Amino acid sequence: MAEAEINWYEEDVVLAVERASDEFLTQLAFQGEALAKVNIQANGQIDTGFMLNSTYGMGPNGSHRGEAQGAAYAAAAFAGEAKGMAPAPTLEDGQAGLHAAAEYAIYQEMRQSFLYKAVEALQEQAGGEIQAAGRKVGL
Repeated sequence: MAEAEINWYEEDVVLAVERASDEFLTQLAFQGEALAKVNIQANGQIDTGFMLNSTYGMGPNGSHRGEAQGAAYAAAAFAGEAKGMAPAPTLEDGQAGLHAAAEYAIYQEMRQSFLYKAVEALQEQAGGEIQAAGRKVGL
């Protein structure tokens, strides 16, 4: 029986997995943002559009806060209101998050969930997101 030789390039594999993991987390956050915004619309929680537009995803490879801030302030100005966005939460390495930065969003979430419902839907969709993230980094 012939012997087989296996080359284990640990550093290359670990880096690829870390990149895939960061990409996966970031894509999940952005998918969660989209789901949360759909939920806000479906729940009838749009008055001026500020809360909808101030909702964003963030992960190790990026954040949509800048886009959200511009759209939210434009919605508030259009409605003739001055509103503020809550500060961005701090994430640890290897974390991603969803943030509804309108200061009153917590009351809307408690009345009729849009963020938690988005996270529940993400759990069901995570398998496809893992595959897409792996393909993006060449796994």
